[in-house]
Amino acid sequence: MKKNVRFILVLIVIAGALAVFKPSEGHFEDWLRADSAKKRGNAKGDNVIEKLVDKGLTTATQLQILATSNYTNYYVIAVVDATANGDDYKYVGIAGTWVKLP
Repeated sequence: MKKNVRFILVLIVIAGALAVFKPSEGHFEDWLRADSAKKRGNAKGDNVIEKLVDKGLTTATQLQILATSNYTNYYVIAVVDATANGDDYKYVGIAGTWVKLP
C-alpha cells in the first residue's frame, strides 16, 4: 500500500513540475525565431544566390507559421498546429522544450 501511495505522490509531483514548466505561446514564438535564425545561418547552396534563396524561404516559412499558428494549451503540454507553404506543421511543447513532429 505504501508503494502505491509513494508512486501516486511521485506522479503528482512530476505532473505539477511539467505543468509549471509548460511552454507558453510566447515561448513558441521565441523558439521558432531562434530555430529559424540557426537555419538561416546554415543556409544550403553552392553560391551566394542559392544561399540567399534558402534564407528567404526559411524566413517566409517562419512568418507563415507565426501567422497561422493555433496554440492549444493542455495541462502538462502545449500543441501548436500551423500551415506554411501548403504543408501542415505540428509542434509539441513539454517541460520548456518544443519538438517538431514529423
